Amino acid sequence: MNFLNAYALTLSCFVNAGAMVLYTVMAFIAIFKKSDSAMGFTGAIQMLAWTVFIFSANLTLMMTVPGDGTPNASYLFLGVAEWFVLLMLMLLYRTAWSRGHMLLMQNICMLLSVGYVIISRIDITRAVKQLIISGVGLVIFILMPLFRKHMESLRNYKYIYGLLGMISLGGVFLLGAMVNGANLSLTIGGFAFQPSEFMKIVFILFMASALCDTIRSKDVVLTGFFALAHVGILVLSRDLGSAMIFYVIFIMMLFLATGRWRYVFGGLLAGAAGSVVCYFLFSHVRVRVDVFMNPWNSNYIDNMSYQITQSLFAISYGGPWGAGLGRGMPERIPFVVSDFIFSAVAEELGLIFACCMIALCINCFLDALLLSETYSNRFFRLYTFGAGVCYLFQTFVTVGGEVKFIPLTGVTLPFVSYGGSSVLSSLIMFAMIGAIFILHSEREDMFRYRYESERAAYEKVPARQDEDPDDGFYRGFKPADDISRYDKDPDGTNRGQYYR
Repeated sequence: MNFLNAYALTLSCFVNAGAMVLYTVMAFIAIFKKSDSAMGFTGAIQMLAWTVFIFSANLTLMMTVPGDGTPNASYLFLGVAEWFVLLMLMLLYRTAWSRGHMLLMQNICMLLSVGYVIISRIDITRAVKQLIISGVGLVIFILMPLFRKHMESLRNYKYIYGLLGMISLGGVFLLGAMVNGANLSLTIGGFAFQPSEFMKIVFILFMASALCDTIRSKDVVLTGFFALAHVGILVLSRDLGSAMIFYVIFIMMLFLATGRWRYVFGGLLAGAAGSVVCYFLFSHVRVRVDVFMNPWNSNYIDNMSYQITQSLFAISYGGPWGAGLGRGMPERIPFVVSDFIFSAVAEELGLIFACCMIALCINCFLDALLLSETYSNRFFRLYTFGAGVCYLFQTFVTVGGEVKFIPLTGVTLPFVSYGGSSVLSSLIMFAMIGAIFILHSEREDMFRYRYESERAAYEKVPARQDEDPDDGFYRGFKPADDISRYDKDPDGTNRGQYYR
């Protein structure tokens, strides 16, 4: 390795980590500071950090990945294409939707960029495919707010969602191709995809529509029947990672809708019992648990525990700053670009970078959580919360398996791992969150405008005996609390609660 390559490699480790740290810090500042000036400043810093990372990483790949001392301009061209496509889509989103949630959009683009860099380091052809598929998903993200006024009507199809999910997952169980011991994918017209990734969205819509009205015992039982039917089909298909995600979504959304802790504790006990049953029912589950308990066993390390041990070697080899792009050995981990992308990131970009990436995933969840808290519409609140839980728990299952915190499940890391179904479904799920945010912002502004207009009208009316001359309103009438006496929003909820 010549001097120029060594210098670029060493410098890039610090530049990439520094850009990611700066971006993540700005993301957490932005999530709690909602003023336009604060959002504009943090957004500009994030864009700068993102641009620095894209060009630093791809310049390093250009000079180091070939290995024979000859720079490969393909990596630089791909980096420029990534930067241009994502930048244009972000600007288009900002231009088309002035009330759009730019923090969410930029976080998604940053996570996608990390995936592009690591995937192109291992297989540049797959990186090109990932860019095309995610570009389509981001176009859907931009177009989704066009249908925002129809979002509320989605609450009317709960049984359709339930049946659609069961039929789709059942079709995979009966007709799906076997991948790593599980029925995961269907092939239609030469294209293979995983229906379970898209059924997560349908399942969240089912839960939100089933629990958004008055909840009675029979509603809980009926919802539980449909939810456990989904989980049961996934268990029979041996897609246990997806089954865990569906089950956790069910428990957490039921808790949000009812506020009853007994559902959480009962769900944990039932989940633990189900795990024991799966342990004795499926041989590959027993193998994964044995590997989790002792991956260094000499009988396992060269075959059954090869994946996890190579993952742990990769993470430890990278250290805090990383070995540098092109100087690790992530390709030694089987299915690294889909199931073990976090290990590849930690090895070549460093633990500091990898931890910031996980913090950014948590930031996306907190963003969804805080948004759901502001919605008076129960359907919107439940959907946004469910999507956030789905995203966070899938991240936990993926990273937890790679660092030997929990047994391996073979689930992708959303937005970062290679996989068209995973990326596209995650973008659609968050596109709906963005559309709901725009709709809510517009309604909130409409209510505020009406409130201010009617307040001004009252102030112009001469005071009568039963009016308070100080504020022009009837005595005892408090605009922030009592405006609900004469006006309500289109959802039927009191308009006054937006101003308390």
